[in-house]
Amino acid sequence: MKTFAITATLLILAACALAQAPVAPLQTSKADVYVGFVSTFPDYGEDFNSYRFNGVEAAYTKGLFSHVALTATGNFVGGSTYSVKQFSGTVGPKLNILTGKVRPYIMAQAGYAIQNSNGMYAADHHPPAPLGKSLTESGFTFRYGAGIDFQLSRRIYWRAIQVDTQVMPWGRHTPWYTNMGTGLGYRF
Repeated sequence: MKTFAITATLLILAACALAQAPVAPLQTSKADVYVGFVSTFPDYGEDFNSYRFNGVEAAYTKGLFSHVALTATGNFVGGSTYSVKQFSGTVGPKLNILTGKVRPYIMAQAGYAIQNSNGMYAADHHPPAPLGKSLTESGFTFRYGAGIDFQLSRRIYWRAIQVDTQVMPWGRHTPWYTNMGTGLGYRF
């Protein structure tokens, strides 16, 4: 009988604790804006961190359905090595895996990218371009990745991390860039 009383008490306490838990919203927000810092790592050089470009990323997200949104993203990065200046603009779906205070998500986007550099991919051209000559390359790009947002207040969230892979349209070996970012957003 003592075991039954202890078990019943524990079950009642657990039920009370669960009853007090806040209910997470079941849908994504109507819209939000995001601005953050981004580092881009091309798959060029001897290792992952051979080259790194730093910059800013901004995004506008419009909620479509429960857990599904459409995001338009623009990022500008640059690096002193080869005087790289790069912009990409992409659009695509975002799927929030959970909603509430913690929001992991996955996304896929397609768009356009342009890069100006002093010969970053000069050797990848046929014939090779002269090193130090300013080259501008552009074309179709796509990216896919995942991230996690933490709701700090009713309107403000922190994107703890977003990691995505982006295929760039220049050079013979079609470089794959890894983007890592963090920043703050505002939900409408």
